[in-house]
Amino acid sequence: MSIQRRDILKLPFLMLGATMIDGVAKDVEDSVSLKKKIKVVIVGGGFGGLTFAKKFKILQKDVEVTVIDKNEIFMTGPMFNLLIGEVENISFNTIIHDRIKPALKYNYNLLHAEVYDINRVIKKVHTTKGVVDYDYLILSPGIAYDYEKQFSSWDKTKILRAKMEAPSALIPGSEFVTLMENLKNLKGGDIVLSVPLGDYRCPPAPYERACMFAQYIRNHKLKSKVIVIDNYSRPVSKTEAFEEAFRDVYPDIIDYRGDCTIEDVDFDAKKVIYSYWGKGSSDDGDTKEVKYELLNLIANNKASEVIKMAKIKTLGWGSAKLKAPTYQSVTDEDIYVIGDCVGYAFPESAQMANSMASICAKHLSQRINKEKITSDMPGNICISMIDTNPDEAVSDSHNIDFNGKKFNVVRYMPYDKDTHKYRSNALAQTLFAWYGGIMSNILD
Repeated sequence: MSIQRRDILKLPFLMLGATMIDGVAKDVEDSVSLKKKIKVVIVGGGFGGLTFAKKFKILQKDVEVTVIDKNEIFMTGPMFNLLIGEVENISFNTIIHDRIKPALKYNYNLLHAEVYDINRVIKKVHTTKGVVDYDYLILSPGIAYDYEKQFSSWDKTKILRAKMEAPSALIPGSEFVTLMENLKNLKGGDIVLSVPLGDYRCPPAPYERACMFAQYIRNHKLKSKVIVIDNYSRPVSKTEAFEEAFRDVYPDIIDYRGDCTIEDVDFDAKKVIYSYWGKGSSDDGDTKEVKYELLNLIANNKASEVIKMAKIKTLGWGSAKLKAPTYQSVTDEDIYVIGDCVGYAFPESAQMANSMASICAKHLSQRINKEKITSDMPGNICISMIDTNPDEAVSDSHNIDFNGKKFNVVRYMPYDKDTHKYRSNALAQTLFAWYGGIMSNILD
């Protein structure tokens, strides 16, 4: 737990990656070819974008593929909470990966740049490092935070303060480092963690994080509590499993408060003001306050602004309206959307992004080859760490089918009738194996 922000930036292969990303990227504006190549551009180099790049290049070796991502490094989110809980053999090196190796192996381009406009009419993506032409555009940009809608009275200065002092830490990057630094400086005051309202990335993440915060407190013998402020009455994901964990594993550390909405934060006084709407409250809700030493304010989510840039039809929180069961936009058949921003009632997870990307790559390859397009269904498994003494985790999975009009999502959560528990060591071991497997599937 001695790692510092400066240590992360000193890692040799990160500096190599920052140097080489632009070197790997081909100059798509100046290149001249006698035979026009099909060009596929992917915005977003995470679980969805990198999976698509690899799987598609295996199917279409002669198509030019370019992945555009604004981040210099590939940091993953699924194991970050385990870093908080000091799970054995988990470090920042576990969640940081080299994007250059698979790009070289599968012969696709990497461009480290930020997208600021998309012109669908002339098929151009405008980036901070130039204009990139495309024939087909794959959007996998992930999420953004919606502080402006959630806290409409906050000005830009207060929103910036929230990001810096109480980062949501659902988007991999510097906010992961900041949250870890804040945790490392915890002296014994309480941790307040909020659960977003509406759709958000990885629904079980806040509850798993509460457990890992509690594990850290237990490891360091602190007098702190983890106070979970949840808009929902009960944990919205793996409900019974997390209730079991809060009740049986951390009854003296986790204070779960459902039916609550954060109204404001006094960053100077380190105080959260929230309303309680549950049983026994007044019609207008009861205003309450709680002091904190560490605040993990997980803001409400929305789809990345990149989706809006494409000027395609959207739904709900900004997700793309698609031609079911495909990942094609209903607005533009040459634009595909995968990952967190799809307009289907799918879980927002790394596994789903990986699964959708594989299917989408096959779909576009079949389209280019003028073959019959198959309609494979994605699947999801999600495992959350609960305890580290011993390692125990809980899990659920989702089977998805399409009846011609809509998707049917069936969830299953294993329960051991012999131990009368949702959590088990076997599931924890499965989590480690799953992460190794999905990273190999993307990068190797």
